Amino acid sequence: MGKKQRDCAGCGAPVGIIGREHCCLCWRKITEAAARTACPGCGKQRIVQPGTGRCVLCSRACAQCGHPVRRQDAALCRDCRRKDRQAAAQRLCPRCGRPGYPREDTGWCGTCSRPRQPKDPPRECAQCGQVKRHQALGLCSACWQRRPERPFVQAAHLAARLTDPPGWLDGFIEHLAAGHGPARACTMITVLGRLLNDEHPNHPQNLLERARWPGRSMGSLARALQDYFTAEGLALPTDQADRLAAGRRQRRLGAVPAPLRPAAAGFCEHMLAARQRARRAGTRPRTDHTIETALAIVRDLGRFLAGQRGKQDWALTDVHDIEAFLATLPKARKRRLTVLRQFFRYARTHKIILADRPAA
Repeated sequence: MGKKQRDCAGCGAPVGIIGREHCCLCWRKITEAAARTACPGCGKQRIVQPGTGRCVLCSRACAQCGHPVRRQDAALCRDCRRKDRQAAAQRLCPRCGRPGYPREDTGWCGTCSRPRQPKDPPRECAQCGQVKRHQALGLCSACWQRRPERPFVQAAHLAARLTDPPGWLDGFIEHLAAGHGPARACTMITVLGRLLNDEHPNHPQNLLERARWPGRSMGSLARALQDYFTAEGLALPTDQADRLAAGRRQRRLGAVPAPLRPAAAGFCEHMLAARQRARRAGTRPRTDHTIETALAIVRDLGRFLAGQRGKQDWALTDVHDIEAFLATLPKARKRRLTVLRQFFRYARTHKIILADRPAA
């Protein structure tokens, strides 16, 4: 070091180089700090490698999981190396065919080598007297499932689990036990317990709506709840019958050929409106079966006209077409003719045709 020029601005040591304000040690620290930046991986001040954009430690990543690797000569991290060693030691078990660690005494994996818990020997059933496997209470499986007390025992356990059991629960369990077998009743009680334990209110009407299935069938539990609640005056019946009837009407209308479908749909709405008027007037309204039968006859006529007569418009229908259609099913001629008169009367009223064909 040369002659002292001044004191270091950082540590106060002598500075021997002209024009420099820091000593050699402080100058080295300043130079190294200028070359360091924050590593994106660890966030520490490190010298970033040009190839990876990270520090030296973060640049050594595991080839499988991507975690940092501390050793320079290792391509995998500690956990991946352990998994590789375990996978290399595994062999396919000759009994189950799954990878595992074979045992020396059996040659099988640990699961297959472990001794099974012995089953109880068959013994005489207390009810039927046959020697079978024991299920519970000294009964075989078949006798235990037919035991009449099962629904009431399960209902008592359900009431004990509930914070505020509803007052209608005992009566509904008696209704279930009278109309269903013990096994089926226990299955429905299990589903009922899940509905009563959820966060929704347990009002009978709300419970009935939540018990319904979204499909065409409302489910056996919902049907049993509806029968019991409506008989006891606790809830109103659901619209399941109306939904099923609407689906049946829609399927019959969907089977009508597309050019003839709007008139058939209008005829369906006309019959539904007439039924509403009959209900308000107190007369005898059409039932769902009557409306569906009429739509089925109109559907069959539409298929007959489009498939065998080559006609895509109701206005092109003549008497010969109607007679040929009625001749296809002679035994249903009277009923079909009655429905066709109603349909073509509606079509003439709404200007779909110019003449009432069956009445001509």
